[in-house]
Amino acid sequence: MADQILQEIKDRLNIVDIISGYIQVKKAGVNFKAACPFHHEKTPSLVISPQKQIWHCFGCGEGGDVFGFVSKYENLDFKETLKILAEKAGVRLPAHRADSRAQQDERELLLRINNFAARYYHEVLVSSAQGKSALEYLKNRGLSNGTIEQWRIGYAPDDFHALERALAKKQVSLPELVKAGVSVKNERGQMYDRFRGRITFPIYNYFGDAVGFTARVLDGAGSQAKYINSPETAIYNKSKTLFGLNFAKEAIRKKDELIIVEGQMDCISLHQAGFNNVVASSGTAYNEQAADFTAARRLSRNVKLCFDADTAGQAALRKTGEMLLKQGFKVKVVVLHNVKDPDELVRRSSGLWEKAVKEAVWFLDYYIQQAALLFPPGSVEQKMYLNEQVLPFLGYISDPLEQDHYIQKIVSGFGVFEKTVRAQIAKHRGSSPAKKGADPESRVAPGLLLQKEMFGGLIFLPEFAAAVAEQVDAQDFEDSELSQLAGAWLLSSGGDPAVKEHAVAKEAVFMVESLLDSLNGDREKLLKQLKKSFALFKLSSLKRKISGLQAEIAAAEQAGNRTRAAELSGKVNELLNLRMGLEKTTNF
Repeated sequence: MADQILQEIKDRLNIVDIISGYIQVKKAGVNFKAACPFHHEKTPSLVISPQKQIWHCFGCGEGGDVFGFVSKYENLDFKETLKILAEKAGVRLPAHRADSRAQQDERELLLRINNFAARYYHEVLVSSAQGKSALEYLKNRGLSNGTIEQWRIGYAPDDFHALERALAKKQVSLPELVKAGVSVKNERGQMYDRFRGRITFPIYNYFGDAVGFTARVLDGAGSQAKYINSPETAIYNKSKTLFGLNFAKEAIRKKDELIIVEGQMDCISLHQAGFNNVVASSGTAYNEQAADFTAARRLSRNVKLCFDADTAGQAALRKTGEMLLKQGFKVKVVVLHNVKDPDELVRRSSGLWEKAVKEAVWFLDYYIQQAALLFPPGSVEQKMYLNEQVLPFLGYISDPLEQDHYIQKIVSGFGVFEKTVRAQIAKHRGSSPAKKGADPESRVAPGLLLQKEMFGGLIFLPEFAAAVAEQVDAQDFEDSELSQLAGAWLLSSGGDPAVKEHAVAKEAVFMVESLLDSLNGDREKLLKQLKKSFALFKLSSLKRKISGLQAEIAAAEQAGNRTRAAELSGKVNELLNLRMGLEKTTNF
């Protein structure tokens, strides 16, 4: 995408107008302020500059331009964000390839077909004699008219060509019905409706368009499969679609908690009861669900799982929890007692469901408890269970303190040696190809707020840059982008205009300008504040460097390289002396 088109979109849009369409903003001098939607706070700390057309949160460190805000708030990739903002700005986006327009037209057609099918099936359910039994079944399951309408639950007539005939009136061809997933072509070339004589639950994408269906038989419908689902199409990928996310996204963001259940009825019943931060996974192929969790990650990293107690449900619980741990989520398990699923529990009492969610146990604690409950204390079977079912999870925990907590819990609770536990964790970690811990590209680096403040100070306040010139280097910035920009700025002795025009640099300068405003324009106070912050910034950098050198020393000693270990120890001592000096004072 040409830079001039992006700039044209920005020029036509007012960032305050766009952000105020999502959250409430208030005038604050020449800028605007709002409560940040990306972390919980009582005092508004998100500041928007209409002059610079950027925003920054002084609470969590997030910031950027209008594209960054919409992308993060709506959980969209760049192309989706570009499309939305281009439409708002009235800018026509060029097609890059000859077939891109045709592909886009096809996607839009498939969406129209599925949306039509959802409306058609819903009308059959609520307005025809054919849907009477299905409607009675749904109401007996406790669903209200409002819920049935909101989710557009429907009924597919027990007719091989009912939907086909309805869409033929819209000049939709038979091959297009197959591409949309609503029709089937058999080996003899005959076409017929995929869903017949079943209750239909539309599956919506993030924006609320129907992209597929799950269809359920009525109870007592013989030997048919209980559920059948839409196939994968150009608009529906089961591994990228969480059922109900379009309805749940705002509640997930506000509560900072995502609850994943196993079935659509569980999800719908919980929403009806007012628990709107709930989604359901699409089918039982949970090992294919990684993309779902990547999409949900920006909404919340706190996840609670509640699956059925049967064999399939427990297998799904384990696979889902494992993937969430790999991606850096904080995972708990909602344990149900004397009921088969969340639907049954919430229909019995919404208070009981709320209590179960509140008492959810940490994912690893759940499996440690299972080891104690299922096997005789100290038995070989118990130790095998720990080794095969629990210890692999510990390799996905990036926080060493949290990992150590569980190691000590297993050592003290099951009478195993700590050395053995750590060796098995290392073994499992080495055999797993998956990335451990949180995705470093998706999390805010520790101290990012401080790093941005320092970078902004170097650009905005020459006297600060001069005061710290001999002490700061690019490696002090842990964030890779800031480190690269700071390196270019320092290398040019503060004369690289390209760095100043970078979006991150503009945001960092905006931070320092806002700090100056809060100090009533007193540059001396600003300099003093920046110097104090620099001490903390440099301390963080020194601690990180010392930790890295200590790891290298341990490796050198293990390899028997005493010369290298001694050399590294000398460097550590130098850094420790600098650290001690900084810890004694925050003045320069």
